[in-house]
Order: sequence, then structure tokens, then C-alpha cells
Amino acid sequence: MSDVFDDSLKAAAGNFFLRPGAETVTYRPAGGDSREISAVVTRAEPGRLLGSLPVINALVMNSSTDGISSEEIDTGGDKIELPKRVGESAKIMRITEVVSQDAGLMLIAAS
Repeated sequence: MSDVFDDSLKAAAGNFFLRPGAETVTYRPAGGDSREISAVVTRAEPGRLLGSLPVINALVMNSSTDGISSEEIDTGGDKIELPKRVGESAKIMRITEVVSQDAGLMLIAAS
């Protein structure tokens, strides 16, 4: 059953990625086909968190078609392909955590 608040979050999420700052990344589910999605990416410098590994946070739509669904994500198995630094070539990183989520958006961590 859906509620009005969740429906509003889902409808607003798509417009969020039309603004400057979103970039195209590739979601690579462990058990399925890869797909390009939009994300707002925050990059931490190596050594700041998790020892010497860079930590990437990506805000994506909570959607199995336009983003990553919270029902499908497999932390530890799924991967995301994106540049570790702006201007670099994209690298494949393991999705390690769902940091937060609501009906429209999901914040994931990768390293």
C-alpha cells in the first residue's frame, strides 16, 4: 500500500537529478545487467576514512528503473562505476553500505 507522502517523495526525486551537479554513473548489480543512472556524488580524499581507501557517497533515485531500488541492492555484491576524482577515468567500486533512504532517494557508500 502506498501513502501520499511516499508518492510525493518519488515524484520529486526525478526532478532533483535534472539540476546541475548530477552525473551519470553505471550501476553493476551482482546478479543482473548494468545500467546507467544519475547520481550526485560526494568524494572523500584517500586516508580520510577507512584507512587509505577513498570513500564515495552517491545519492541515487530509489528506483529499479531510474536508479537503484532499496529492494534490489546487495551491499558487498553490487558495484558502481564512477570516477574516484572529478576528471579521472571511471573505476568500478564495491557498494558497501546503504547510508540512508526514503521512498524517493537512497544514499549509498562505495569504496
